[in-house]
Amino acid sequence: MRGKTAAFIVSGAVVLAGCGSGASGPKAPTSQSQAPKSTTASKINVVYAGSLANINDNVIGPAFQKVTGITYQGQGGGSFAMAKELSSHLITGNVFESIGTAPIQSLEPKQTTWAVRVSSTPLVIAYNPHSPDAPYFKRVAEGQVPLKNFFEFLASHPVHIGRTNPATDPQGQAFYEMMELAQLRYHLPSGTVQKILGSWNNPRQVYSEEGLPTELQSGGLDIASAFLPEVIQDKLSYIPLPGWLNFSVAKNASWYAKASINLPSGKVTGGVLAVWATALNQSSVGTRFVKYLLAHENLLKKYGYPPLSPVIQGTGAPSGIKNG
Repeated sequence: MRGKTAAFIVSGAVVLAGCGSGASGPKAPTSQSQAPKSTTASKINVVYAGSLANINDNVIGPAFQKVTGITYQGQGGGSFAMAKELSSHLITGNVFESIGTAPIQSLEPKQTTWAVRVSSTPLVIAYNPHSPDAPYFKRVAEGQVPLKNFFEFLASHPVHIGRTNPATDPQGQAFYEMMELAQLRYHLPSGTVQKILGSWNNPRQVYSEEGLPTELQSGGLDIASAFLPEVIQDKLSYIPLPGWLNFSVAKNASWYAKASINLPSGKVTGGVLAVWATALNQSSVGTRFVKYLLAHENLLKKYGYPPLSPVIQGTGAPSGIKNG
């Protein structure tokens, strides 16, 4: 794990509401038999968005290693941050998995020319079950309190909020844009988003993607941005968001685009959140791993990743990787 839990600034479905917190991740399946074991010693380095740590390191990676004999190694962080390290050759990888296509596109055409959509990853709001406001959050999660009231509550009460950095991570972008859509849909007063979140890089709220769940579980935060798979795998209490707010419904793309955030790198518009994968530098073992991901849709779904039909972006995708 690469992130720290201290806040920092960078310049430039399934509903299990109120399910309690815990840090243990899912376990690898005991039997997966898609490919014969490799006859030669080899390894694979998978670079991924930090929210994919559990599914990669505890499920997919060990299962892939077991059936192929290829030693799995993984490292994660914010999607844009990891893409920058790859492009700067500070790290190397055979596979890159990001949230959204923009981080992968930043590696084109030198390290890849294609990406394939693997699954969706709905946005949710995780909460600390030991927070003084936890009983209220639980009522929101169970639908006893309207979401409009919840956003009004956040704007008028001191709530410790954690989120990832929009400059380095799509989750941070989506969380900010989600607040904008809520303000728009519920006709909340102008400036509600700023009352709740402050500036896009508010140092009191911005954490690394890997450190954010730990900070929430330790009691340092009341609520935090999260993806559905994270809260399912880490057994976190959470407030589910409807399709018009969770950035996971393809037909809502034009609505998501009504929200945007201005970053030093430019304006970013809201869009569908999905897990995308590519093999880097024409890696054959990387291609094998991506095919393994696509062949195990049910496993991904089990751990909170709703399936989406595979869609290829770019050109030059290897044989066997195709649109669904």
